Amino acid sequence: MALRKLAATLLAAGTLTAGSLIGASSASAAPAGAQLDCPYYFVCGQAANGSWFRYKTCDFEFQLPNLIGSGPLINNQTPGTVARFYDKNHKLLFTSKAYQSRTVNWTPVWYVIAC
Repeated sequence: MALRKLAATLLAAGTLTAGSLIGASSASAAPAGAQLDCPYYFVCGQAANGSWFRYKTCDFEFQLPNLIGSGPLINNQTPGTVARFYDKNHKLLFTSKAYQSRTVNWTPVWYVIAC
């Protein structure tokens, strides 16, 4: 996850292009321009760098892939289910109550509890 912080710093400073991290990340990347697919019972997100996630297991904290930049968040779980998103120090940043679709700045987000 140190790569994420370094990349965010370099992107902010204008010394690194967004595309130069694609090969360095161990996270899966969705095809360029693809819509985020988020089946029922899942909470999903995708960042500007193409990294994405899709989780439905409850009561477990997932470490998110190398998410840099803004992108969609879709909480397509059963109505009323709440996903919680945390920073690198496990401080709660925000929640998402199902059903919700919005844009999020993923760079400071490191963990999620899907429900």
